[in-house]
Amino acid sequence: MSDSENREFIRETIMDKATGRRYRVRKFLKLIAAAVIFGLVASLFFVLGQRFFMPRLDPEEESSETISIGRDPEEDGTASLEGETDDGAEESQGTAETGESETVSPETTQAEETQPQETDPGEEWNEALQEMVDGAVSEKLDSAWGSISLAWYQKVSEVYRSISHGLVTVSSVTQETDWFNNPVSSADQSSGAVIYMTDAEVLILADYGAVEDAEALTVTFVNGETVEARVKKTDSVTGIAIISVSLGAVSQEVLDSAQTLVLGNSYQVSAATPVIGAGSPTGFSGSVVTGQVSYVQTNAPGTDTAFQLLYADISVSEDGGGFLFNTNGEIVGILTDEYGDEMAGVPVAIGISSLKGIIESLSSGIDAAYLGVQGQNATADIAEANGIPAGIYVTRVVMDSPAYLAGLKAGDIIVGSKDQDILTMRQLQNFLESYSTGDVISLTVYRSGADGYVEMDFEVTLQAR
Repeated sequence: MSDSENREFIRETIMDKATGRRYRVRKFLKLIAAAVIFGLVASLFFVLGQRFFMPRLDPEEESSETISIGRDPEEDGTASLEGETDDGAEESQGTAETGESETVSPETTQAEETQPQETDPGEEWNEALQEMVDGAVSEKLDSAWGSISLAWYQKVSEVYRSISHGLVTVSSVTQETDWFNNPVSSADQSSGAVIYMTDAEVLILADYGAVEDAEALTVTFVNGETVEARVKKTDSVTGIAIISVSLGAVSQEVLDSAQTLVLGNSYQVSAATPVIGAGSPTGFSGSVVTGQVSYVQTNAPGTDTAFQLLYADISVSEDGGGFLFNTNGEIVGILTDEYGDEMAGVPVAIGISSLKGIIESLSSGIDAAYLGVQGQNATADIAEANGIPAGIYVTRVVMDSPAYLAGLKAGDIIVGSKDQDILTMRQLQNFLESYSTGDVISLTVYRSGADGYVEMDFEVTLQAR
């Protein structure tokens, strides 16, 4: 092949000027498109994998985040007391305490302001995308929380409508004397709950302290009708009373609208269970508060019994009272100020399940049988560990009580009655509920002596409490 032919071949492969310009434009556009796609992909990775990739790509930013977040106070205190940090750690700790960042200074800030061209090209995309994500998440959370709150308050309103016709206002008038021996009348209001309606009377569960020594007693139903009432039976130990309203004194309108409230199962209540306080928790009749159970005490010591106490984070005034309801509208507790000293300031209610036997007796016109002992359950493990018999370890005998008059003492261990075992306070309560005042019971007790524990039998005549 000749030299001219070779040169002609070379000229054929060289692009003309117009063709080269179009090529560069297309290449530039492809570069711009690739940059845009890269920016979008980088933004996506920044949002979804920031916490995974950034600590590896930029160690300085990881250090900055740690300083801005701050250390756990316990970690700071431990490092300072033990002196185990090296110089670099001490500098980092000191920077965190003063609130300054060792990677940020006025000079650095000024340099960044005067050199905007060094800013990451994808930073604006990242910030904008992060703001959109944060805004969307925040909006979703606010919307979800608003829906949950609305649903909860709608549920509370629904429950209260279902129980309001079973709640009543109990008004009592007592006669007292002043310093000059002049009679003075005082009135008190509290809340009550309709629990039974027989052919002759309406039975209302109420607070013992509010009706004690009442000279006159009235009950106001939800429609505003007020009728006279009387105290049927009371129990000073649990602080409850049963009030009776004659069926003939109640109008047909009240009978048609009144309802009996259900006594629920408080043993199913646990911490974090939502509850509704109704009656007069704020001191005003017909008030309602909401919250949840904070703590459940299963065996709170009481006289002749062991209570279940429900501590709830609801707002109850000093003169407030009423009942705790679950979300099914069932009574699960009676608000009280007689117990709960272990968590002062937290409203407490006696679990209704531990009171059902007593409520049944009082509603039937039977006095609750009174023995007069307080004790703790000495289980088999506790008994073995302490070298004592298993049973009820008596911690206190109430002065002038039937147990005191029969000769029982603190330190005795109750184990049964004849052929029946009584090893817990709950069993003792159930045992006493099968008897009435005036009945004589036999208790088997172990008492510590010079030669160890000796078995003894006591005959006790029960009284009313």
